[in-house]
Amino acid sequence: MAKAKYTKLTNEQSLLQQTADGSREAYATLYSHYYPGLYRFVSFVILSHEDTEEIIQDVFLKLWLKRETLVGIRSFEDYLFRMAKNRIFDAARQSQTRMRLARQITHQMQEGADTTYNNVIFQEYHAIAQEAINQLSPQKKKLFLMYTRDEMTAREIAEIEGLSRMAVKKQLYEAIHFIKDHLHRHAGWALMCCLTIMG
Repeated sequence: MAKAKYTKLTNEQSLLQQTADGSREAYATLYSHYYPGLYRFVSFVILSHEDTEEIIQDVFLKLWLKRETLVGIRSFEDYLFRMAKNRIFDAARQSQTRMRLARQITHQMQEGADTTYNNVIFQEYHAIAQEAINQLSPQKKKLFLMYTRDEMTAREIAEIEGLSRMAVKKQLYEAIHFIKDHLHRHAGWALMCCLTIMG
């Protein structure tokens, strides 16, 4: 899943500097701005709301602990989502399924090519997810992509499509669980798609 597209904070560099200087208020502003899209990004491959929250909190805790280095980051958004992606891979490594997949492809790569390995797994996972998305009914697929790709809330989708909010949430729920079951059956992954329907 692609990361969310944000309206850039006009004072982001100032906020990073203030955070580096120890300002919790500036840190909270950055957190509030990036949290929604980061949640969507992480929850796409993480089983539960609790695990998603844990990963996000880990990322922001690390940011706070190394806040003095933030002013030297060229793109804070890219840096943040890279940290989240790495944390997702760390979680995946803890599962036996991840270990089995590692044994299957490790012999194809040079020792220590961790970045290549991560990309292979990430691409494999999302290819299987895309298969499931393509099997949705046209209506469910449209609503699902509006929610995940276009970052629209259930309320916004309902207004555009002329549906009730409850009808939209019901179809999103069914689409998400179909994708989750498809991943479980065809990929054998312990990590399953479980987006939290919000808005």
